[in-house]
Amino acid sequence: MIARKSRSRGCCSFVIAASAGGVVFKVNAVSLLAKKPSLRGIAPAFRALGDPLVSLLLPAACRVCHQPMETLSRVPVCETCWQSVHPYEGLECAQCGLFLAKSALTHGTALCGICRRGAFDFEQARSFGWYEGVLRELIQRFKYNGFRPLARPLAHYLRDALARMDATSFDLILPVPLHRSRERRRGFNQAALLAARMSRLCDIPLGSKDCVRVRDTPPQTGLRGAERRRNVAGAFAVPRPERVRGRRLLLIDDVMTTGATANACAGALKSAGAAGVWVLTLGRARAAWLDVL
Repeated sequence: MIARKSRSRGCCSFVIAASAGGVVFKVNAVSLLAKKPSLRGIAPAFRALGDPLVSLLLPAACRVCHQPMETLSRVPVCETCWQSVHPYEGLECAQCGLFLAKSALTHGTALCGICRRGAFDFEQARSFGWYEGVLRELIQRFKYNGFRPLARPLAHYLRDALARMDATSFDLILPVPLHRSRERRRGFNQAALLAARMSRLCDIPLGSKDCVRVRDTPPQTGLRGAERRRNVAGAFAVPRPERVRGRRLLLIDDVMTTGATANACAGALKSAGAAGVWVLTLGRARAAWLDVL
């Protein structure tokens, strides 16, 4: 591939050439530089170059199913994978949002057994879908592989889950915080990116630093319910209580399993005077009954 640069009347023009099998493809890229670059505008020009150059500039395969990518995308995930993600549409606990089987016993109430015991400090929680299949792969690529552009489509899933909440208005959106050392190692907080997107989608102010993690706890993965609660006990603090006092807060995270982390966050916020805390996550992990006790 060869790029040649020329100047004319103060403008900068590029001619990009690629050859394959003795055939040379050329495109003048001046129109691409006239405006802020975007994949929407670049796509037709790239297609004009032919498959050989496109294969050099685009990811060869979907990062979820590993099938060849056929179209330009900001996120290296194919349309088939996006189409396979569906929201949960079954029975769920009215408070914690636990996905329930149709035969689940709620003893004449809309609450699961855990919520009937008053285990949670938050008012209500909802999740978009099961933490499995393509949704799980998307969350893991976003969280552990640093695919930050995924925040935008994933935030739309959160907005869909928000429609299943009883509450209709909030004063502030907050992410479940990472400890500063873990955020430094990872490079970002996935919940903060989702919360920022949700703030723009729903036109609700963002309080990114209104709840902080003051203790670097071990990961919750592999721990049972009681161990999870002990692990995050006292892990969160509210540095400026006046920011949350008397306000209705929407707490954002990627996955909920037993609800221990969200509950510890909600407890700190309500101790600081929050009027109420609602929790929204992308995935709901399947937990064995022994793990939630």
